[in-house]
Amino acid sequence: MLALVTGASSGIGLAIAAELLERGYDILAVSRTEGRLDELRRRFPEREIAFLPFDLTSEEACFRLLKETEGMTIDVFVDSAGFGDIGFLEKTSLSKEIDMVKLNDIATLILGKSFLLRFLEKGEGKLLFVSSAASFGPAPYMSLYHATKAFVTYLVHGYHRELKRRKSSVSVSLLLPGPVDSGFAKAAGMTMRRKAMDPAKVARKAVDGLFAGRFEIVPGLWMKTVHLFSHFVPKRVITRLVDKSSEIGR
Repeated sequence: MLALVTGASSGIGLAIAAELLERGYDILAVSRTEGRLDELRRRFPEREIAFLPFDLTSEEACFRLLKETEGMTIDVFVDSAGFGDIGFLEKTSLSKEIDMVKLNDIATLILGKSFLLRFLEKGEGKLLFVSSAASFGPAPYMSLYHATKAFVTYLVHGYHRELKRRKSSVSVSLLLPGPVDSGFAKAAGMTMRRKAMDPAKVARKAVDGLFAGRFEIVPGLWMKTVHLFSHFVPKRVITRLVDKSSEIGR
């Protein structure tokens, strides 16, 4: 059994790769650098962990990855690569934001749709897309990150409905975590006001949900409550609440 995991060298991607290795999968780990993959090799010496060095902010790299994996029997595709940023709009970098859209959205579209089509052709396969609780509503200071994750959430919702309509055995799952202790916040320059979840726990819930055929996977009771709340509150109210609770906006 073989799984391809993007963003597999750290954070949630690394934790999901570890969970799949625990369940007997070999891993194609896609990332710009090997990061902490050696930890997985030490923990799972009996499993195959192949590192595929691709910078997925490049469309050309995404298509090269697809070409390199042609003919491989991949059973699970996990789209986990992504990053965020925070700051007043006049202080955030436009070039960094463009790369964020390329990685969080364009790479997700290219790889996600391509693997979905491959799985449909062979009649089986599972896809797990890592979105975020950020997709529950817009927010100041992280406007673009929330927008990129809303793109992922809406895209995968559409895919899920198409698969249901055709009664396909191919399944898609959507992971919607809140704050995770994964290095994401540090990279984005964020200070978490709520305790972050353990990435291993999030990964376990994600993979449990994936193999159980669940569509939306929202780890943690608090995030489940926020998710429900977001369906009934106008977007402008959400932005006001986030603004009032944000340290950067004070």
